[in-house]
Amino acid sequence: MNAGPEAPVSAFPQITPFEKMFQQHRVESDGLWMYQSSNHGKRHFFSMEALFARYRRPGSMRLGNDGSISYLELVEDELIDATDEDFYDQFSENEGFNYFDQTTYDVIPNLNAPGTRLRWGWTNDDGSGVEIAGWWLTQADTSWSAIEDSTHQPNRANQAIMDILLSPPNYIDPSGTGVVSSIPGVTTAEINTVLQNELMNLRGLPLDDGSVNGVTVPYDLDFNIKVVSQAWGTNATWMTTPFVDKKALKIRGLAGARYMRVREAFSFVGRDSGLLYSDATNIAGIRPDLKLFSLPSGTDENQDGIIDNAGVVEDDSTGNTNTGTSTAFFVAPLDPVTGLPVTPTTTYVNNVVRTNLAGPEIGFQFDLGGEKFKISGQTKFGLMANQETIKLKGDNVGMIVRADPNDVDRPKALIDPTPTDPNPNEFSDSQTHTHVSPLFEQSIFAEMALFDKIPVLKRMKLLEEAKLKVGYTYIAAGEIARPYDSIRWQGMPTRGLFPSIDLKRETWSVGTWSVGLDWNY
Repeated sequence: MNAGPEAPVSAFPQITPFEKMFQQHRVESDGLWMYQSSNHGKRHFFSMEALFARYRRPGSMRLGNDGSISYLELVEDELIDATDEDFYDQFSENEGFNYFDQTTYDVIPNLNAPGTRLRWGWTNDDGSGVEIAGWWLTQADTSWSAIEDSTHQPNRANQAIMDILLSPPNYIDPSGTGVVSSIPGVTTAEINTVLQNELMNLRGLPLDDGSVNGVTVPYDLDFNIKVVSQAWGTNATWMTTPFVDKKALKIRGLAGARYMRVREAFSFVGRDSGLLYSDATNIAGIRPDLKLFSLPSGTDENQDGIIDNAGVVEDDSTGNTNTGTSTAFFVAPLDPVTGLPVTPTTTYVNNVVRTNLAGPEIGFQFDLGGEKFKISGQTKFGLMANQETIKLKGDNVGMIVRADPNDVDRPKALIDPTPTDPNPNEFSDSQTHTHVSPLFEQSIFAEMALFDKIPVLKRMKLLEEAKLKVGYTYIAAGEIARPYDSIRWQGMPTRGLFPSIDLKRETWSVGTWSVGLDWNY
């Protein structure tokens, strides 16, 4: 039988039965013509990855004002008067003995956060292509409390009495005679013991109070630092035809645009009893600023059941470990003008920085290997427009235990609240800036065709064309405002000195390990 061609493959003007084939001709370095052809057309790729990131930590910067006198130096004369010079020397000559010491940000634990990344795009027959990626990291929320490092730990059995003592009306006698109990069924001696156990030698906050040497504020109830970091971003990248095209190596140029959002926050909370205290056997009136503590040795030298007592010297320079007293002297300083005693006070400072980065980037990509195993990487450099917003707020930043506004050497720092102004020591500040920030990204990945070798998995349709993808990505952006640095640590509300924004910029970075699946279709 004579059978003609089927209609779909008939001669012109019907469609051609032959696929058009991509052809590429080029001259190699040795002068020989090279020929490459392909008929697979545009090929798409898609990957999804789980991310395990670590943000850059604040570093070893000091919390508070640089150059302010330490608490030990602040109370040197008072401490020697209450004890002796040998006792003072044990603190000053041994850095391991904390005495409301200043601290640095390197106490903050690592800022780890999980996340996810999606990538989609295509490559053309000539090796060029487009990639669109988006990634998101969860919030890394980490904190450090000075209580964790204290040799002197609170006792839950005393919490009920402490809740009453720290609530109005004030149960600590301001007249200078020591502790007086107004709690039914609780004696003065019992309150004295509770305070010796519950008040702690934590850390101090150095401040510029307008004086030559500044001050360091001691906190004996709580001292907590909290740090928050979060980031996410997206970018679109055009990949050029490879300018190095070997059998197992391809290198191509990259050009594109990126948007990235970074949010960082810092929080400080300190609580102080508002009390001054000393050893009752040696007390001779109220000593300004003094909170006397035993050496933080972690042992109970006077065997009273309390380790490193507040207000009591457990040991002395003679080596006799049982000469310490069992009674301390606690007093709330009294304002001679208003007649009001200092009460327990909470200090807090919050600073939040939101950074938006957007701009162009260029770089290059390499691919080494074949279909079964391939190592690839991208190097990118960008110049980003940086729009940043900084918001600072807080309350009660100043030397809490000072009560006399007429004292020339140690004037009152905090303003007394009133019914019309319950928070007179509150403050806030905000700034918005726009500038340019450089950006660098380096990534390296390994792709492996493994699933066709694994029983059960090789039968799954979803994994038929999938490859295992693992890698690491490092992103660094310069000239980023950091919330830890950008605070001017002033504290003397009675003289109009409050913390404010003192903008400082440095490098922000995040390193991310990733594992996921990659499909080509």
